[in-house]
Amino acid sequence: MSLSAERPFTLVHPNGDRVCGLIHETHTDPVGVFLPGFASNMEGSKSQRLAGSAQAQGWSWVRFDPRGVGRSDGLFQALTLSRYLADLQLILHMLEDRPVLLVGSSLGGWLGTIAATRWPKQIRALLLIAPAYNFIQEIFRRLPVDEQQTWQATNLRCWEDPYGLGELRMQFDLVADSWRYDFLRFPPYLHCPVEILHGSADKDVPLTLSYQFAARAHAPELAIRPLPGINHRLQGADTVLLRSLQSLWTRISQTEHLSP
Repeated sequence: MSLSAERPFTLVHPNGDRVCGLIHETHTDPVGVFLPGFASNMEGSKSQRLAGSAQAQGWSWVRFDPRGVGRSDGLFQALTLSRYLADLQLILHMLEDRPVLLVGSSLGGWLGTIAATRWPKQIRALLLIAPAYNFIQEIFRRLPVDEQQTWQATNLRCWEDPYGLGELRMQFDLVADSWRYDFLRFPPYLHCPVEILHGSADKDVPLTLSYQFAARAHAPELAIRPLPGINHRLQGADTVLLRSLQSLWTRISQTEHLSP
């Protein structure tokens, strides 16, 4: 499917860093925004599939590269959740007061949950794909004590990405920053509809994590949809993903039409 109706945009942080993305603008509400996962960008398969579906439906849709990946400025090794959140804040500011449906994958799902607590008036629904709550702290916790100490002392750790992205370099700032967003210790209050799609064959982020989160979160409209045999990348579950998106979109669109 051609995505020719999308147009590129560039937003600039006060320090000069650029955040680049693509928008399909129909001048109708709501607006969908996709949040890619760790080391992923807006050219990933899920990102393109969702953008293509939105275009076919005539929906306004945004996808973008967080700083450090794809077309945006910055070094990947400087990633923190707070930095990613600041990139999303630029996007939300661009959209002004328009209602937003956030779709977050893995790390993007964790970030989307943070965002919904930060900007509850603008974010009207969350569709979370295997949200990777606390995975950064878990990576650190599993390291031998000497490696933990080295990472903290040097503020840098290198390892090979299991998905073939090559060597990844991460500062300890990522770990230190992540503790403030521990939703298993500090449960969030979510006032919008939340749907979690999570595969039972997910070896990177276990399905049990979504149930642990749901048991703690203050979220009266939260639903988990377990997907038998589906892995972390949600391969083979496109139909379920798009149906869930359609359902949430219809729901918040009708709410907007009923608002005075």
